[in-house]
Amino acid sequence: MNHTRRGYIFLFVAMFLWGIHGPAGHFLATRGVDMLWVASARVLMGTVIFGVFLLIAGKFTMDWRERWRTVAALSFVGLFLNTVTFHLALNSISGTLVMIIENLSPVFVFFLSFALAGVRPTWREIVALILSLLGMLLIVYGKDTFDFGGGDVTVGILWAIGAGVTFGWYVYFSADLVVPLRDDPVKVIQFLFKIFVISTVLMLPFLLRDCPRPQKADEWFWLVEMGVFQSGGAYLCWNYALRDIPVNTASVLFLLTILFTALNELLFLDLALNIFIVGGGILIIAAGRIITQR
Repeated sequence: MNHTRRGYIFLFVAMFLWGIHGPAGHFLATRGVDMLWVASARVLMGTVIFGVFLLIAGKFTMDWRERWRTVAALSFVGLFLNTVTFHLALNSISGTLVMIIENLSPVFVFFLSFALAGVRPTWREIVALILSLLGMLLIVYGKDTFDFGGGDVTVGILWAIGAGVTFGWYVYFSADLVVPLRDDPVKVIQFLFKIFVISTVLMLPFLLRDCPRPQKADEWFWLVEMGVFQSGGAYLCWNYALRDIPVNTASVLFLLTILFTALNELLFLDLALNIFIVGGGILIIAAGRIITQR
């Protein structure tokens, strides 16, 4: 299997897994579970998963000083701040509006690629980005409404922009970290472990505070699912994919999470299929076809 095909397989697995995150998180939120506590517990579970793998593989010993500036920045900005800003935005504006703004992250990736590396987006990437954004808007319109929520709209939008910028930061700089490790997958996990350890420490105040936590078996099931498959599996597949896929292309294909989220809501949350969801899905699939064809 060539490197590009391998990268796309890992990328689509990551998108599918992250597509479960929305319905699972929505389920816990409707049960009254504190979402910042959920986020901190998920990061902790991701840390444990990567740590256990390294212990079993006999690769737990690592140089914590290697690329420490990049690791620290990814931990603080790309994982910790992204998680915090996303959930703070939810306190002020609707989840729909937060999702729209955060999924503008490919724009920030394009900007970083051009500003820091002089890489101009190709016409395929630009067309695919436009089609994906249009598809995202159609799907969101078909599954929800564009209400602004009941809080301070300006503050909420600023937090959501922060979520988009910080995820764009993670995408760009995590690619810079893992591209040289194409033939060393264990090293990728070592870097992920270090990133998650630092973020876990930063999130301890959210984890230890007194707040509503899961009580029933099904609530714990979805929490563990999010920790194992989204914080663990999705991040692993995403970083494996970035070894082989250009960062601009990967950032555009990230919008597939919107499609997978809608599919999971159709299957598990009784979302009614309509022409907007179908049309949005077709646009996103077309964008994926355009950007992946050789």
